[in-house]
Amino acid sequence: MMNHQTLGQIQISDEVISKMVGKITGATREISSMSAGLVESISKIWSGRSQQNGIVIRRVDNSVEINVKIIVHYGSKVHEVCRELQQKVIDQVEYLTGVSIQAVNVFVDGMTSEAYPSKS
Repeated sequence: MMNHQTLGQIQISDEVISKMVGKITGATREISSMSAGLVESISKIWSGRSQQNGIVIRRVDNSVEINVKIIVHYGSKVHEVCRELQQKVIDQVEYLTGVSIQAVNVFVDGMTSEAYPSKS
């Protein structure tokens, strides 16, 4: 994403946005892990790109669409976890980068058998 200003250009790479999304996702306690599909894993090997597993960043006009694949802990209210993740990603990535987020699509690929950790 490039923002033109009178001082020059600012360009934030997809990898930086992907790492931010990974940090946000990892900090959500109801999410066990991110999930990388077979096709994504193979394309990552062939392309040599170092994308976060389970995160795909797509540029759409002057904004970004983010796809996140997750595995949740058993006992989580899945729809609430997904909505919370969507809102956190939009709020934090837009705040930290100034990049407009068009959509955050969350795909729940699995569920662990253990319950999510309780608050301490």
